[in-house]
Amino acid sequence: MKRCGQARWWLFSLWPALWCAPATGQHQWAQQIESFKPMVVNVETSTEVPLETEAKGTGFATGFIVDAERGILATNRHVTGSGPSYVKINFFDGSFTEAKELYYDPTHDFGFYQVQPDEIDFSLQAVTLGSWRDLKLGEDVLLIGNNDKEEYSIKFGTVANLNVNKGDRHSTYIHTTFDRTGGSSGSPVWNTRGEVVAIHARGTDTSSFELPIDYVTDTLKRLQQGLPVERGDVGIDAELISIGEAIKHFGLPATCAEEIGLSPAGPPKVIQIDSVVPHSTGDGILRASDILYRIDGELIRDDLYGLDAMLNQRVGQTVQLQVYRNGAPLQCEVPVENLEHQKVSEFLLFAGAVFHDITPRLRRVLYFDDEGVFMSFADPGSSFSRIGQLARSGNAKVVVQEINGMPIRHLSDMVTACNQIQDGHHTYVVVRDFNLFDSSPTPKSLTLNLKFGPMKRFTWNPGSLDWSEIDTPESDSAGH
Repeated sequence: MKRCGQARWWLFSLWPALWCAPATGQHQWAQQIESFKPMVVNVETSTEVPLETEAKGTGFATGFIVDAERGILATNRHVTGSGPSYVKINFFDGSFTEAKELYYDPTHDFGFYQVQPDEIDFSLQAVTLGSWRDLKLGEDVLLIGNNDKEEYSIKFGTVANLNVNKGDRHSTYIHTTFDRTGGSSGSPVWNTRGEVVAIHARGTDTSSFELPIDYVTDTLKRLQQGLPVERGDVGIDAELISIGEAIKHFGLPATCAEEIGLSPAGPPKVIQIDSVVPHSTGDGILRASDILYRIDGELIRDDLYGLDAMLNQRVGQTVQLQVYRNGAPLQCEVPVENLEHQKVSEFLLFAGAVFHDITPRLRRVLYFDDEGVFMSFADPGSSFSRIGQLARSGNAKVVVQEINGMPIRHLSDMVTACNQIQDGHHTYVVVRDFNLFDSSPTPKSLTLNLKFGPMKRFTWNPGSLDWSEIDTPESDSAGH
């Protein structure tokens, strides 16, 4: 009995060691980690003028070097934002420099900063870019980032799913098991061969979702070649549903299952349209619940990345989409527009508030099908802060549609109307406040104090990668 008790004690004392022991075949990262660190940077941002639904204030994130010669760094779009910001880049050796926003994607969660390599005391080293297509379920992956503001935090994980639609519009994501927190946004994700295959974008404490690096690589190549970036769009929000659900609930013919076949990413799925963005080229042609089956005669299956790539190749043309609607096949010819032309390129500062034109992203978020100018931010206590409910940060979801009887359709209309407002005089404004359940047009009466809020108009200068102030003549009434 005594010897039996000793055996049980020995077994239980060994159990923690067995529990913590690495699984057989787990990749050993130690040597690679030391070589990866110089390629990763920590990003500090201070957003001064928030545009669209972005927030004003400071933030911490991660980036990584993708072109050492040109000083190009990759990170998330929700890190770069779209408006004026001060950006500080911290390197592994403790040095730092400032960066400018080179590019942000209007659809997918990635963007680029640019630094001046000759202003840095060491030679920049770029990561090796791979492809998410080469990943396999269960494969080991590594993340290095500014996790919870702790510089160069190391996270180990595995690939749990190769194709989930966690992104906006129609982005595909990789599901991994990283336990990450704030500050990891923009972190590079390596495979065991030392290639960056994804960029971390979102997640929870137990699950993590990574944007395939192929999105980043496609755009980077065009920037390196001096070519304009084109982002094709037909105005759809897409989601993935199982082929069984598509057959049972949406009338997809059962014969389609055999044609689609198995998927290397997991159970076979199809692309379904979740919603159509108002005023987009697909508005009035495509419908929510349509199952997207072929594009220009090519079977699309569950390939969200492939859908995006094909649309990018057809900017300015039309694309033939075969959809199944209530079980019946339907051929749709849809023009492909370039979302790059619909980014915010101008904004107005006036009476403590920020105004700019409506973007497709805003039309999607607000489901807004009318005309107007968007007020993205208003200083608390400023004149325009009284025309709608504001978040504590000063963010607004307000569209201005009329000022003193003048319809406001574009930013140029706003400039003309505001130039006629006199300091301290009564002003009549019609707005739609999307913070409210009822966002119908609502008249507001206010008196503007212009002494501390004179009109300033800014436009994006791609040559200097900065915003430049431009004149706002009273006669400015041309459409934007």
